[in-house]
Amino acid sequence: MIKVLMERDLPANFDVTDDAQAAWHARIALDAVIASQGKMHWLCTYATDDRKLFGLVVVENEGVIDEFVRNAGIGGTLKIHRVLRTLDPSLAAPKTQPK
Repeated sequence: MIKVLMERDLPANFDVTDDAQAAWHARIALDAVIASQGKMHWLCTYATDDRKLFGLVVVENEGVIDEFVRNAGIGGTLKIHRVLRTLDPSLAAPKTQPK
């Protein structure tokens, strides 16, 4: 399994601050993930103020994303970024560097 970040423009008519719209879009995405029959796991999606969506998923292979896109009815440009490593506070070195 590989982790990828899927980047795309927010659909023009999608107001992510509207709970009902967010819930509907999440349902569409979840149904497309379920259709992958365990080949894809959706971790989360970030919606940014520049009208972008960044979905973090784990997939069996990048071909699974094409199936997801078809099942979810996603149009437009989709950029795939393969995640090499997650950086977080647990990786922080001690305040003093070892010699």
